[in-house]
Amino acid sequence: MRESIKIKTENYNFKFRVSGLIIKKNKILLVDMDNSGFLCLPGGYVELGETTELAIKRELLEEVGKRFDISKYLGVVENYFINKYSKKMHEISFYYLMIPIEKIDANNFTIIENDKNHTIKLDFKWVDLKDINNYDIRPSFLKRILESGNLEFNHLIFNELDIDL
Repeated sequence: MRESIKIKTENYNFKFRVSGLIIKKNKILLVDMDNSGFLCLPGGYVELGETTELAIKRELLEEVGKRFDISKYLGVVENYFINKYSKKMHEISFYYLMIPIEKIDANNFTIIENDKNHTIKLDFKWVDLKDINNYDIRPSFLKRILESGNLEFNHLIFNELDIDL
């Protein structure tokens, strides 16, 4: 088992992630993890020695239970924010547009994932792209990207911590 790329300090956490956009009939697949109260893209940590391309395919297989291929690399985001535990976060995440290799359910569904001996409840929801403003979607910048219709964003920096970059 490889180690996920993340660093935790007393005041700051760093994580290196991948996120997959799965769009079907103008709906995007989002997930509520462990009844967090907000929705995010499926994905997870990149493991040491793993490419981001392999990481997103592995994470989607683990979370959604289906195999996916990469349709397109969309960009990388550096995000600085406060997480739900009031910790300052520095996150680097690679975003990919994904296409299913296997048939994926068009209805909402729930999966229980065993992630390194930690059980996580994943409630997946198909959200109509025209209704995304009715949901609490995180990271917060994701709504702006989805609303713009321009999914190719190359390299973005979002700074919710008001720090000098």
